[in-house]
Amino acid sequence: MKAELKTPHSELMKARHDFIRLTRDFFYSHGYLEVETPNLTKTAAPDPNIEPLKVYVSDKGPFFLHTSPEMRMKKLLLHGHERIFQICKVYRAEESEEIHNTEFTMFEWYREGTYHDAMNEVEDLITFVVDHFPAADKSRFARPWQVYDLAELFIKETDINPFKFDREAMFLGMQGKGFIGIDHKDTYFIKDWPLSVSTMAKRKDAHRVERFELYINGLEIANGYTELLDRSEQRQRFVKDNSERKASGKQTFVIDEEFLDVLGKLQGPYAGVSIGVDRLLMVLLGKDRIADVLIERLTI
Repeated sequence: MKAELKTPHSELMKARHDFIRLTRDFFYSHGYLEVETPNLTKTAAPDPNIEPLKVYVSDKGPFFLHTSPEMRMKKLLLHGHERIFQICKVYRAEESEEIHNTEFTMFEWYREGTYHDAMNEVEDLITFVVDHFPAADKSRFARPWQVYDLAELFIKETDINPFKFDREAMFLGMQGKGFIGIDHKDTYFIKDWPLSVSTMAKRKDAHRVERFELYINGLEIANGYTELLDRSEQRQRFVKDNSERKASGKQTFVIDEEFLDVLGKLQGPYAGVSIGVDRLLMVLLGKDRIADVLIERLTI
């Protein structure tokens, strides 16, 4: 019998395996169906702040590596399964940084219900993983987690009402006040985000959508929302996003008509969530750099 070869990555490989196995165990035990969707797409969501990687096949293209499986997964909801999840690689054309990699791993799932149901499920998922993950500091994840209303939090911390500005003006105002983010060491949600930064989330009122983000150690770990299922409104938002991209000199994207057709046929409500696997693993292992939780990394 050969002796086991130990390398600097051996423990990390085992930790990633345990982490992903636990996540699958959670979803399987909660009635989810695991799905796969293509990484390569003919078009992309026209988010003004996210850039997909372009791919050419011989003389055909460009095609795009997905920045999220969101649109393809929502199409699958039409086939009768109300709870689906996926663990996959996603790609975003951003420079590699301490907390970002061009290629990273994402958990994404969709279920019946609203963003409140999804927030509770995120707590359940991470609590389950922490309870069974040997390396995790369990004391840091004591429940219940704090929930902040975004407008109240921003006004308290910066004296800025985020709903009076567009995205760019809001961040410029924050920088002008020297505010770079909340750095609480606990675990907390921020809910009810501006419509201007949430293209596919359901409206809560004229200015807000039913969206939340989860932060741990000041890092954004997850975001989720009640899904917008209004075909007409979703088209209008995509058109607006494309206009913003064009004004910034960025490529615009053909609107996915099949996706819009599916939205019009879904009987909601549905909620969706995405979690950055590598960032959450950073937190669980007490690491400060995303490179410390990747086995191999292509530096861009």
